[in-house]
Amino acid sequence: MQDTTSALLRKLRERESGRACLEQGKVCPTLAHELRSLFNRAGLSASDWIAAAGISKSYGYQILRGERTPGRDLLLRTALLLKLSLEETQRLLAVGGCGALYPRLRRDAAVIFALNQHMTLLETEELLLSLPERSLYGEGT
Repeated sequence: MQDTTSALLRKLRERESGRACLEQGKVCPTLAHELRSLFNRAGLSASDWIAAAGISKSYGYQILRGERTPGRDLLLRTALLLKLSLEETQRLLAVGGCGALYPRLRRDAAVIFALNQHMTLLETEELLLSLPERSLYGEGT
């Protein structure tokens, strides 16, 4: 079970326990580790994710080996495919080094709405198209 943020902060204040946390990787999970964990929880294979996310096999496996960093839109597609909550999506974006969804931006607000309504990726794409807002399959994905 993961430590709470406040428990991690307490451990990091101490020299020995803080060093142990850093060495065990408890502080900053890699994006590749986070994705594999989410796939396992959802019962999704890497190849299923690659196909559903619309990316090449080589790019997908480079991401899962930690060799490449995906764009924000790919992480949002992943969140929708995995039916993540808004909180889980924000965490995925943070671990991926991407900006959080911001409700004052209409496109982000549409994605937040889609996540909260448990919409599929296709339904979310249709919503974005109807607004009109940029697709999640745009550049830099």
